[in-house]
Amino acid sequence: MGAKTQRLFAIINGLFGDSLDRFDTGLTTPMELLLCGGQSLRWGPAGSVLEQPGRGESAGQGVLTPRIAVFVHGLMSTERTWLMPDGETYGSLLTRDLGYTAFFVRYNTGLHISENGEKLDVLLERLLDAYPISVEEMLLVGHSMGGLVVRSATHAASDNNRRWLPLTRRAFYLGSPHLGAPLERLGNLVTWILEIIGNPYTKLIAEIANLRSSGVKDLRYANLRREDWDGVDADALLQNRRHPVPLLPHIRHHLIAGAMARDPRLALIFGDSIVPLRSATGRAKPRDRSPAFPQEHVRVMPMMSHSRLTRDPDVYAQIRAWCEEAVAI
Repeated sequence: MGAKTQRLFAIINGLFGDSLDRFDTGLTTPMELLLCGGQSLRWGPAGSVLEQPGRGESAGQGVLTPRIAVFVHGLMSTERTWLMPDGETYGSLLTRDLGYTAFFVRYNTGLHISENGEKLDVLLERLLDAYPISVEEMLLVGHSMGGLVVRSATHAASDNNRRWLPLTRRAFYLGSPHLGAPLERLGNLVTWILEIIGNPYTKLIAEIANLRSSGVKDLRYANLRREDWDGVDADALLQNRRHPVPLLPHIRHHLIAGAMARDPRLALIFGDSIVPLRSATGRAKPRDRSPAFPQEHVRVMPMMSHSRLTRDPDVYAQIRAWCEEAVAI
């Protein structure tokens, strides 16, 4: 499947992936791990043993190492979102510079964030079970929705007493809307207004708009747990039913946010043009029903757009610096 076709499927999955999955259309993207070269991970017999890449396979991957980095893309994206202009990725650079083995997650972003978090929890445990050498460390990197999926996965792993969770000492969130996404809240408000107008045409438009996926609607308030959506009306007007997900103390949480405006006040409101600065940096207030992130592990990148956060040399330099700082402690 070519890159353009993969991109099209990613967009369709992001918009309607929950419905496609529910009706078993065969168009949904299953969650899987890929290597640096884009190849699907090759599991051994019955998935019990992970085969090491052979000589010349999966460029940039090399042999498996005790240190694992896992990258999770955002809404309507694929693993190609991490591809830099020179063909490198943050994963291949971490492999070269710090000896990590990089894996990239591909998944259906239209499912609930909590569903993808549960799937990622299971997948990482399977990876650890099948890994042919002892794992010393795992780090997680999520962009936008991917950062929320990472947090949901650690919550699920904590409930399930997973072996991979204690090995995860760092998590990086790039432009993740930890306090929710205003654009989705606006969409919720507009469709609600269209419905109550009472005109058959506006009501039809609202019904079509409300077909957007569960994953998109979860972004309204950054829902991370099944309890946030199970049994409630997803189209009710601006109702934050989010259950707080505490930050696990053994994980060092690093946040990188973009700020497109030069004026600090405008930057705070518009952030990277998609996610406001307060949401991307986790500056929670009680009404957000979310823990506040330690601000000493936050970096705001000036003139940085939302999409560029996944493939910018300065962002990678900050990720590497934090990794080296943590190792030195």
